Amino acid sequence: MSRRENRTQRRVTVVRHTRPPAAGRFARRPGHRPEGWRAKLPTALQRPLAWQAPVAGRAVAGAGKAARCGLSATRSLRDRLRRGMPQTLGGRLLAAVVAIALFTGATWTTTRSALLDVDHIVVSGGALITPAEATAGAGLHRGQPMVSVDTADAERRLRRLPWVDTAAVERAFPNTVRIHLTERAAAATAAHPDGGWVLLDRGGRVLAVRPDRVADLPDVFGAGAVPAPGANQDSARPALDVIAALPEAIRRQIQSVNLDGEAVTLHMGAREIRIGPPTQLAAKVAALSVLLERVGSRSVAVLDVRVPQAPVVVPIVSTPATSTPAPGRGAAPPANPGKPKD
Repeated sequence: MSRRENRTQRRVTVVRHTRPPAAGRFARRPGHRPEGWRAKLPTALQRPLAWQAPVAGRAVAGAGKAARCGLSATRSLRDRLRRGMPQTLGGRLLAAVVAIALFTGATWTTTRSALLDVDHIVVSGGALITPAEATAGAGLHRGQPMVSVDTADAERRLRRLPWVDTAAVERAFPNTVRIHLTERAAAATAAHPDGGWVLLDRGGRVLAVRPDRVADLPDVFGAGAVPAPGANQDSARPALDVIAALPEAIRRQIQSVNLDGEAVTLHMGAREIRIGPPTQLAAKVAALSVLLERVGSRSVAVLDVRVPQAPVVVPIVSTPATSTPAPGRGAAPPANPGKPKD
C-alpha cells in the first residue's frame, strides 16, 4: 500500500497493491535459492537457515528453544521427585502402606458418614403388607450406611413373609432404598384346629388365620393338620390344583372340597362332583362344563367326570313314604299274638 498526493486535484489517493513493490522500503526481497545438493531435494525439505531467512529462522530457533525448555523442566521435575522419594526398599514399602491406609481410612469415613446413610425406604406393590412390615421384614432401618445394605439378604427375608410372592430390593444412592413386592392371592380356606379358618394360596402356602370364614372361597376338608402361617400345606395340593383349573364361573359356585387321599370331590350346593385324582384336569374340566350346561337347573345328585371320555350323571331318586293306615271300617285289627303255643 502506498500513499501518493495528487497536487492537481488537491487530494490524496491511496493505492492498494496486490503485490509488494519491486523497490523501496517495503520491496519484496528475493528468496534464497538453495544451491548444490540442497537444490536437488524436494521443495518441502529445502528449509532456509536462520541467517538465510530471518523470520523463518527465528521461528525454528524459538521452537527448538521451547522444546529444550520443556525437556529440561521434565528432567528437573523427575529429579526432584527422585530426591523426595525414599530410595530404600523398606522406605518404599512404608510409603505404600501409608498411602493404602490413608485411602482406606478416607473411604471408610466417607461411606459411613451421614452423607451416605439410608434416609428413605420406598415400598411399592403391597396392598396387604404395610411399609413398616416390609421394612422390618427386610431387616432395614433408617440411618444405616448404604454400603451395608445387602439386597440379596433383604429379598430372602422378605420372601419368608406369608403374603410375599416375589421381592426386589435396590439401592438408589445417595440415601434411598426401594422395595417392590408382589403379593399372593388366597384360593381356599381350611379349618384351623384351634378355631377359625386359615387362608391358602394356590400352592398350599398358609397366608393368615382368620376368626371367620371367607364367603367367596371354597373350604378344603380332609387335608390334615394345618401348619403355621408362612409354611406350606402340601397335603392340600390336589384340591388346590383342581380349584385352580376350574373356570371362574364354576369356581364361584363351589362351597367345599373333600379330599380322600388324592381323590377330589367338589360340592356345589346339593350336587356332588367327583373329579378323582388331579390328572387330565383339562379334559375333566371340559367334560364338567358340558355337563353343567346340559343339566342346567335340573335336580342332579352326582356329576362323575373321573373318566372324562364317559361322564356320568346320577339324578336324585325320590323314595315314596310308606305309612300304616289307621284301624277303621274295612280295616282288620292287628292280630293278638296271645300266649305262645307249646
